[in-house]
Amino acid sequence: MAEKFLFVHGWATDSSVWEGQTSGQIEDFCVSKIDLPGHGGIFRWDEPELRPSVKEIVYHIERDGGPFVGIGWSLGAMALIKTAAEAKRLFSALVLVGATPSFVERKNFKCARPASLVRRMIMDMKKDPAGTVDRFYALNFTEEEMGLEEAGKFLKRFRYPGPVRCETGDRGTQACRPIFRYDEITTALEALYRTDLRDVLGSIDVPVLVIHGSSDSITPPEAGEYLKENIKGARLELMEGAGHAPFLTRPGAFNRLISEFAERL
Repeated sequence: MAEKFLFVHGWATDSSVWEGQTSGQIEDFCVSKIDLPGHGGIFRWDEPELRPSVKEIVYHIERDGGPFVGIGWSLGAMALIKTAAEAKRLFSALVLVGATPSFVERKNFKCARPASLVRRMIMDMKKDPAGTVDRFYALNFTEEEMGLEEAGKFLKRFRYPGPVRCETGDRGTQACRPIFRYDEITTALEALYRTDLRDVLGSIDVPVLVIHGSSDSITPPEAGEYLKENIKGARLELMEGAGHAPFLTRPGAFNRLISEFAERL
Protein backbone atom coordinates (compact mmCIF):
# COMPACT_ATOMS: atom_id res chain seq x y z
CA MET A 1 0.00 0.00 0.00
CA ALA A 2 1.42 3.40 -1.04
CA GLU A 3 2.24 5.91 1.65
CA LYS A 4 -0.11 8.88 1.89
CA PHE A 5 1.49 12.31 2.14
CA LEU A 6 -0.20 15.33 3.76
CA PHE A 7 1.51 18.66 3.05
CA VAL A 8 1.09 21.61 5.44
CA HIS A 9 2.37 25.05 4.44
CA GLY A 10 4.04 27.82 6.43
CA TRP A 11 2.96 31.19 7.82
CA ALA A 12 1.29 33.68 5.43
CA THR A 13 1.34 31.24 2.50
CA ASP A 14 -1.05 28.53 1.34
CA SER A 15 -1.02 25.00 -0.04
CA SER A 16 0.05 26.20 -3.51
CA VAL A 17 3.65 26.37 -2.25
CA TRP A 18 3.74 22.57 -2.62
CA GLU A 19 3.02 22.57 -6.35
CA GLY A 20 6.45 21.09 -7.04
CA GLN A 21 5.60 18.15 -4.81
CA THR A 22 1.87 17.60 -5.41
CA SER A 23 1.53 17.97 -9.20
CA GLY A 24 2.78 14.52 -10.11
CA GLN A 25 6.46 15.13 -9.40
CA ILE A 26 6.49 12.57 -6.59
CA GLU A 27 5.51 9.24 -8.12
CA ASP A 28 4.03 6.13 -6.47
CA PHE A 29 2.64 8.04 -3.47
CA CYS A 30 -0.81 9.47 -2.70
CA VAL A 31 -0.42 13.19 -2.01
CA SER A 32 -2.80 15.79 -0.59
CA LYS A 33 -2.43 19.24 0.93
CA ILE A 34 -4.40 21.56 3.18
CA ASP A 35 -4.73 25.26 3.90
CA LEU A 36 -4.38 26.36 7.49
CA PRO A 37 -7.00 28.54 9.24
CA GLY A 38 -6.86 32.16 8.12
CA HIS A 39 -4.88 31.08 5.05
CA GLY A 40 -7.82 29.60 3.15
CA GLY A 41 -8.70 26.76 5.51
CA ILE A 42 -12.10 25.68 6.78
CA PHE A 43 -11.70 26.87 10.36
CA ARG A 44 -10.75 30.24 11.83
CA TRP A 45 -7.48 31.07 13.58
CA ASP A 46 -9.32 32.64 16.48
CA GLU A 47 -6.83 32.26 19.33
CA PRO A 48 -3.06 32.90 19.68
CA GLU A 49 -2.27 29.20 20.05
CA LEU A 50 -1.59 26.30 17.67
CA ARG A 51 -4.94 24.67 18.45
CA PRO A 52 -6.74 25.99 15.34
CA SER A 53 -4.07 24.48 13.09
CA VAL A 54 -4.31 21.15 14.92
CA LYS A 55 -8.09 21.21 14.46
CA GLU A 56 -7.68 21.75 10.71
CA ILE A 57 -5.12 18.94 10.35
CA VAL A 58 -7.14 16.45 12.39
CA TYR A 59 -10.31 17.28 10.43
CA HIS A 60 -8.68 16.54 7.08
CA ILE A 61 -6.96 13.35 8.21
CA GLU A 62 -10.09 11.93 9.79
CA ARG A 63 -12.12 12.87 6.71
CA ASP A 64 -9.67 11.31 4.25
CA GLY A 65 -8.51 8.41 6.40
CA GLY A 66 -4.99 8.09 7.80
CA PRO A 67 -2.37 7.50 8.79
CA PHE A 68 -0.37 9.99 6.74
CA VAL A 69 3.24 10.96 6.35
CA GLY A 70 2.88 14.55 7.55
CA ILE A 71 5.14 16.99 5.68
CA GLY A 72 5.19 20.45 7.22
CA TRP A 73 7.10 23.63 6.51
CA SER A 74 7.94 26.13 9.27
CA LEU A 75 4.61 26.94 10.99
CA GLY A 76 3.17 23.84 9.33
CA ALA A 77 5.94 21.73 10.83
CA MET A 78 5.22 23.09 14.31
CA ALA A 79 1.52 22.32 13.82
CA LEU A 80 2.40 18.75 12.82
CA ILE A 81 4.65 18.27 15.86
CA LYS A 82 1.86 19.38 18.19
CA THR A 83 -0.73 17.25 16.38
CA ALA A 84 1.50 14.16 16.39
CA ALA A 85 2.20 14.59 20.11
CA GLU A 86 -1.53 14.72 20.87
CA ALA A 87 -2.93 12.22 18.33
CA LYS A 88 -0.27 9.63 17.53
CA ARG A 89 -2.49 7.37 15.41
CA LEU A 90 -2.79 9.99 12.66
CA PHE A 91 0.78 9.75 11.34
CA SER A 92 3.08 7.02 10.08
CA ALA A 93 6.00 9.46 9.87
CA LEU A 94 6.88 13.17 9.82
CA VAL A 95 9.01 15.34 7.53
CA LEU A 96 9.83 18.68 9.17
CA VAL A 97 11.11 21.37 6.79
CA GLY A 98 12.74 24.59 8.02
CA ALA A 99 11.35 23.61 11.40
CA THR A 100 11.97 24.69 14.97
CA PRO A 101 10.42 23.87 18.35
CA SER A 102 10.31 27.60 19.13
CA PHE A 103 10.15 30.50 16.70
CA VAL A 104 11.55 32.92 19.28
CA GLU A 105 14.55 32.80 21.59
CA ARG A 106 13.93 31.40 25.05
CA LYS A 107 15.94 30.36 28.06
CA ASN A 108 18.41 27.67 26.93
CA PHE A 109 17.24 28.02 23.32
CA LYS A 110 18.97 30.77 21.36
CA CYS A 111 18.80 29.38 17.79
CA ALA A 112 15.66 31.40 16.98
CA ARG A 113 14.36 34.90 16.26
CA PRO A 114 14.79 37.54 18.97
CA ALA A 115 11.52 37.88 20.90
CA SER A 116 11.61 41.67 20.56
CA LEU A 117 11.82 41.39 16.77
CA VAL A 118 8.76 39.12 16.61
CA ARG A 119 6.80 41.38 18.96
CA ARG A 120 7.57 44.27 16.60
CA MET A 121 6.50 42.16 13.64
CA ILE A 122 3.14 41.46 15.33
CA MET A 123 2.63 45.19 15.91
CA ASP A 124 3.59 45.93 12.30
CA MET A 125 1.09 43.34 11.03
CA LYS A 126 -1.69 45.20 12.80
CA LYS A 127 -0.66 48.52 11.25
CA ASP A 128 0.86 47.60 7.88
CA PRO A 129 0.28 43.99 6.83
CA ALA A 130 1.26 44.72 3.22
CA GLY A 131 4.75 45.94 4.05
CA THR A 132 5.25 43.42 6.85
CA VAL A 133 4.49 40.29 4.83
CA ASP A 134 6.47 41.53 1.83
CA ARG A 135 9.55 42.03 4.01
CA PHE A 136 9.06 38.58 5.54
CA TYR A 137 8.67 36.84 2.18
CA ALA A 138 12.06 38.08 0.99
CA LEU A 139 13.70 36.43 4.02
CA ASN A 140 12.71 32.98 2.73
CA PHE A 141 15.44 33.08 0.10
CA THR A 142 19.18 33.61 0.00
CA GLU A 143 20.57 36.37 -2.19
CA GLU A 144 21.46 33.78 -4.84
CA GLU A 145 18.00 32.17 -4.69
CA MET A 146 16.27 35.52 -5.21
CA GLY A 147 17.32 35.31 -8.86
CA LEU A 148 15.48 32.03 -9.41
CA GLU A 149 12.15 31.84 -11.25
CA GLU A 150 10.63 29.95 -8.30
CA ALA A 151 11.39 32.79 -5.89
CA GLY A 152 9.88 35.33 -8.28
CA LYS A 153 6.67 33.31 -8.61
CA PHE A 154 6.43 32.95 -4.84
CA LEU A 155 6.86 36.67 -4.20
CA LYS A 156 4.34 37.57 -6.90
CA ARG A 157 1.67 35.11 -5.70
CA PHE A 158 1.75 36.11 -2.05
CA ARG A 159 2.24 39.86 -2.43
CA TYR A 160 -0.45 41.66 -0.42
CA PRO A 161 -3.46 41.20 -0.55
CA GLY A 162 -2.36 37.67 -1.41
CA PRO A 163 -4.04 34.98 -3.51
CA VAL A 164 -7.70 35.21 -4.47
CA ARG A 165 -10.46 32.66 -4.89
CA CYS A 166 -12.83 33.16 -7.84
CA GLU A 167 -16.32 31.69 -8.15
CA THR A 168 -18.75 31.78 -11.07
CA GLY A 169 -22.29 32.83 -10.20
CA ASP A 170 -25.62 31.64 -11.59
CA ARG A 171 -25.53 34.19 -14.40
CA GLY A 172 -21.98 33.39 -15.40
CA THR A 173 -20.49 36.37 -13.60
CA GLN A 174 -17.24 35.77 -11.75
CA ALA A 175 -16.56 37.13 -8.29
CA CYS A 176 -13.09 37.05 -6.78
CA ARG A 177 -12.19 37.61 -3.16
CA PRO A 178 -8.94 37.42 -1.18
CA ILE A 179 -8.27 34.10 0.50
CA PHE A 180 -6.18 35.41 3.39
CA ARG A 181 -7.68 36.87 6.54
CA TYR A 182 -4.83 39.05 7.76
CA ASP A 183 -6.27 39.48 11.23
CA GLU A 184 -6.16 35.69 11.64
CA ILE A 185 -2.71 35.45 10.08
CA THR A 186 -1.59 37.97 12.70
CA THR A 187 -3.14 35.74 15.39
CA ALA A 188 -1.19 32.82 13.91
CA LEU A 189 1.98 34.90 14.27
CA GLU A 190 1.09 35.51 17.91
CA ALA A 191 0.77 31.73 18.26
CA LEU A 192 4.28 31.36 16.87
CA TYR A 193 5.48 33.88 19.43
CA ARG A 194 3.90 31.96 22.33
CA THR A 195 4.60 28.36 21.31
CA ASP A 196 7.42 26.32 22.79
CA LEU A 197 7.31 22.65 21.76
CA ARG A 198 10.54 21.48 23.37
CA ASP A 199 8.69 19.56 26.09
CA VAL A 200 6.68 17.45 23.62
CA LEU A 201 9.50 16.36 21.31
CA GLY A 202 10.18 13.28 23.42
CA SER A 203 6.64 12.02 22.83
CA ILE A 204 7.05 11.79 19.04
CA ASP A 205 7.25 8.06 18.34
CA VAL A 206 7.16 7.85 14.53
CA PRO A 207 10.09 8.10 12.09
CA VAL A 208 11.11 11.72 11.52
CA LEU A 209 13.13 13.35 8.76
CA VAL A 210 14.28 16.92 9.37
CA ILE A 211 15.19 18.89 6.22
CA HIS A 212 16.86 22.27 6.69
CA GLY A 213 18.59 24.76 4.45
CA SER A 214 22.12 25.48 5.66
CA SER A 215 21.59 29.19 4.90
CA ASP A 216 18.12 29.51 6.44
CA SER A 217 17.81 33.00 7.96
CA ILE A 218 14.31 32.52 9.45
CA THR A 219 14.88 29.32 11.42
CA PRO A 220 18.64 28.73 11.79
CA PRO A 221 19.97 25.27 10.90
CA GLU A 222 20.90 24.82 14.57
CA ALA A 223 17.14 24.51 15.20
CA GLY A 224 17.11 21.50 12.89
CA GLU A 225 20.03 20.06 14.83
CA TYR A 226 18.05 20.53 18.04
CA LEU A 227 15.11 18.60 16.61
CA LYS A 228 17.40 15.79 15.49
CA GLU A 229 18.95 15.53 18.96
CA ASN A 230 15.65 15.65 20.85
CA ILE A 231 13.33 13.49 18.71
CA LYS A 232 14.17 9.82 19.09
CA GLY A 233 15.65 8.37 15.90
CA ALA A 234 15.22 11.59 13.88
CA ARG A 235 17.47 12.09 10.87
CA LEU A 236 18.68 15.50 9.66
CA GLU A 237 19.39 16.41 6.04
CA LEU A 238 21.08 19.79 5.56
CA MET A 239 20.65 21.19 2.06
CA GLU A 240 23.84 23.14 1.47
CA GLY A 241 23.35 26.78 0.46
CA ALA A 242 19.54 26.62 0.59
CA GLY A 243 17.40 29.13 2.44
CA HIS A 244 14.12 28.66 4.28
CA ALA A 245 12.21 27.06 1.38
CA PRO A 246 14.41 24.30 -0.13
CA PHE A 247 11.38 22.52 -1.59
CA LEU A 248 10.87 25.58 -3.81
CA THR A 249 14.46 26.29 -4.81
CA ARG A 250 15.75 22.68 -4.89
CA PRO A 251 12.61 20.68 -5.75
CA GLY A 252 14.40 17.76 -7.41
CA ALA A 253 16.75 17.11 -4.51
CA PHE A 254 13.99 17.73 -1.97
CA ASN A 255 11.57 15.32 -3.65
CA ARG A 256 14.22 12.61 -3.76
CA LEU A 257 14.82 12.99 -0.03
CA ILE A 258 11.20 12.50 0.92
CA SER A 259 10.64 9.71 -1.61
CA GLU A 260 13.66 7.76 -0.31
CA PHE A 261 12.54 8.39 3.26
CA ALA A 262 9.05 7.06 2.56
CA GLU A 263 10.37 4.03 0.72
CA ARG A 264 12.29 2.99 3.84
CA LEU A 265 9.23 3.15 6.10
